[in-house]
Amino acid sequence: MEKRLLMAMLLSMAVLLLIPFLYQWLGPTPAPVAVETPEEPRVEEKRVESEPYQERISQASRGSSEPLSPTRGQDRKIQVENDDMVLTWSSTGARLESVRLKRYADESGEPVELLVQGLSETLPRPMQLRLDDEELDRELATSPFEVTGGAAGTVQAPAQIAFSYRNQGLLVEEEITIPQSGHLLEVRTRVELGGRPAAYSVLLGPGIGRADPEGGTSTDFWWPGVAYYAAGSMEKYDASDLAEGAHRIEMSARWVAVDSKYFASVVIAPDEIRAARLSAVAGPGGAGGESDEAPLVLGEAEFRGTARYSLFLGPKDQEELALADPFLSDIVDYGWFDLLVRPLLYCLKLTYAYVGNYGVSIIILTFLINLALFPLRYKQIASMKKMSELQPKIRSIQDRYKRMKRTDPRRQQMNPEMMGLYKQHGVNPLGGCLPLVIQMPFLFAFYRMLDSSIELRAAPFMGWIQDLSRHDPYYITPIVMGASMVVQQKMTPAAGDPMQRRMMMLLPVVFTFFFLNLSSGLVVYFLFSNLFAMMFQVLMQRWKPELAPKRKSPPKKTRKK
Repeated sequence: MEKRLLMAMLLSMAVLLLIPFLYQWLGPTPAPVAVETPEEPRVEEKRVESEPYQERISQASRGSSEPLSPTRGQDRKIQVENDDMVLTWSSTGARLESVRLKRYADESGEPVELLVQGLSETLPRPMQLRLDDEELDRELATSPFEVTGGAAGTVQAPAQIAFSYRNQGLLVEEEITIPQSGHLLEVRTRVELGGRPAAYSVLLGPGIGRADPEGGTSTDFWWPGVAYYAAGSMEKYDASDLAEGAHRIEMSARWVAVDSKYFASVVIAPDEIRAARLSAVAGPGGAGGESDEAPLVLGEAEFRGTARYSLFLGPKDQEELALADPFLSDIVDYGWFDLLVRPLLYCLKLTYAYVGNYGVSIIILTFLINLALFPLRYKQIASMKKMSELQPKIRSIQDRYKRMKRTDPRRQQMNPEMMGLYKQHGVNPLGGCLPLVIQMPFLFAFYRMLDSSIELRAAPFMGWIQDLSRHDPYYITPIVMGASMVVQQKMTPAAGDPMQRRMMMLLPVVFTFFFLNLSSGLVVYFLFSNLFAMMFQVLMQRWKPELAPKRKSPPKKTRKK
């Protein structure tokens, strides 16, 4: 049983380390409604592309009530700042060039940059409006818009800026309202061709986060992907899912997003997004900084004519996401343990509201979990105590059958005889494992919560631990955790033969090794879980001394005559 327990714990720890990758490999692959690749354009696009550019403009202009004077804009930057972010637009293409989040600092202490910088001129730009017609789309992307509301210098929010572009039959207008605080913008767009509503899309990406070709240690923008919410569920793709071509979602979506571990850019329009298009392109480095040409994901929310939508640019904070849209919190993916992680996170934040320290909050929550598991721990100690008392009889049975040959049919009677012995003395051979098995989901849930919740990002605990989402820089807590496991084993009634007990003593070494590079918040949870278990065990053994392990009496010294 101890060998099986050791193997179970080793496998559990392996799953704990590999669970993000296992979830991507083994999780259900979202099935898009339809697939569109650049090599297979729609029939309407083929017909439009076959007509000369001036002829298309001329035909479109026939439906216009009055001719549109060409736009006379200038290429310039527009910067707007509110309490939480600094936004920078370019009048060329009315594109967003920078989003700096003031409440979140990167490793250099500067505000986190939400958009990928250093993009090639051939790539589209974030929040750019794209048209189906390639030539018109190119004209719109490279032409300066007229700007109103964007004065010289930095504009302080609340503010409203407007971009407009006109050229013969093409009319494009975009009004953006920036609140005094928060990460949610309100946008109204209008696109007409020849006086008629035209189809267009709002671009999210390419990619997310500041490119780092040299490979930094920041994990803010790990696991970039493009997601959408439609028909009551969320689907998410990463760059590898889009390697063979773009996916087109032919259904109304509630929101479309490009997101990463901690941050996201989202277009929210519950009733107006007509379809979505998801793709990937090669870019400079990418969010993880793994190579100079890492793939960057793209998301496009499609509209027609005049549309109103919200634009969320910021952290994947549960409260902010819920305020932006009730279904946007689904973008925080906790994997298989979602049902357990969300209540844990709620309790953790509730505790934090009173104590003001997430490390202390983890300790309090760990105590409450151990208190709830106290009856099971009592059964575990009692079961292991009975098992230790039965060891002489168990060894006697094993020795008796050990003398028989493996082909002897009588050897098959060993297990039934041992089970009869367990039943006679009221011992459950798995009773010692049950609390550990029950605790493993909490361990996995804490891992997912600490690894994916921005609330724990850069959250200090004490002294040298200034970020609970990262590993202990001096590896002090993992080593202390391993030592606590050794002490706990010494306090527990021994069961099994000496060889198996020696194997169990390797478990603290294995756990210490696994926890060295896991988040310090997870190590704090497991360390204090051991300490509280030891505390409860001491109380149980004082309450019932018969549960304490027997101390070996020293051999009597004989006097020489």
